[in-house]
This record gives sequence, C-alpha cells and structure tokens, in this order.
Amino acid sequence: MFRGIKMNDIHFAQKLKKTRSDLAITQQQLADQLHVSRKTVSGWETGRNRPDIDMLRQMAKIYHISIDELVSDAKASEHQQISIAKPISPALRITRTSLDIILAMLITGRFTQSPTYYQGFIPVDWLFVFALGLRLFVSRWGLKVIHSLRSPIFLSVYSLFVVISLYSAFTNLLDMGLNLQYISTVVGVIGIVNIITILILQKMASNRKP
Repeated sequence: MFRGIKMNDIHFAQKLKKTRSDLAITQQQLADQLHVSRKTVSGWETGRNRPDIDMLRQMAKIYHISIDELVSDAKASEHQQISIAKPISPALRITRTSLDIILAMLITGRFTQSPTYYQGFIPVDWLFVFALGLRLFVSRWGLKVIHSLRSPIFLSVYSLFVVISLYSAFTNLLDMGLNLQYISTVVGVIGIVNIITILILQKMASNRKP
C-alpha cells in the first residue's frame, strides 16, 4: 500500500493518525474544522500526500500542541513519541479528576444516608446519574459527541448540574439528609471551580501560537 512512499512520510502519516485518534477526533470532524474533505485528511494519514504549513498550524492548534511537536522527527525516542501521540490538555485532565471526585462523593454520601432516607431510588440519585453523564461526556467516546470541553452542550449541562446541586443543598429540594446537603454544596463548589478552570485554560490554549 505504501509503495513509492518514503519511510519518513509513513512515520509522519502514522503520527498524524495516532494524534488525531487519541484525541477522539474523527477524520470527518478534523476535515470540517480545517475546511477540507475527509479524503484529504485520509491522504495525509496514509502518506499519499502531506499537509502544507498552514494546515499544520491549524492542526497543531486543534490538538493543543506546538507545530514543532507535530512535525518533529518520527525517529524520536519512544517516550517523546508517546507524549506527542497522546496529548491530554490540562483542562481535560482536571475535569476528569473533578468529576471522578464528584461521583465518589455522591455515591459515598448516598450509601451513608440515614435509614430514614435510604429507601430505594430517591430523588438525590438523579444527581449521581447527572454526574455520571457528565463523566461520560469527557471520556474518549463522549468527546466524539461534544468535540471540546467548550461545547455548549457540555457547559450547559455542567452548569445546570451545579445549579441543581447548590439549590437542592440550600433548600433540601431533593429530600436529603444533612450529610448529603453538605456533600451537594461541596459538589456544587467543585463544579463552579472546574467550569471556570475549563474556560480559562481553553482560552489560553486557543490564544497560544503554535
């Protein structure tokens, strides 16, 4: 399949494909952001042709890495190749950690409820379901749907979750015990801090010159 293609071109093409795949971005999604056809992206990733410098700059910006990292020698050390192939933005790392903490707090609080409240599926369980959905959004597969943490879908759902958590904590809207009211307050605060962090870090990443 690669007859007539230089080995360096093959390594470069493989790097482009792996970098895109590890960020859970499809060829069509990348093509749409670059305003080219999916066939063009496929050509880059099979080594049939190479993107020009303008395309490389745009791709580096989308991947949140420098252009030097994107076009660096394909024969770099294995450690460097892994770092380039699997770039995880600080915003994504922080968001995944925050949602893991939120889920752990909610499930712990739920099962340490007073027996008076622990009766089957209670209203507060919807907070856990809500948080689980948010965590799935920032998984490798979920990112294929929302594309970015700045997605209106993700930020809107996350903001609604924070509002419900804080409102229910202060009004006991979901018929919670005192322990879960405290937990919901902390969960809401974590969510607010996380959303602000997402906006700040991704704004910085967008403004960064590759």
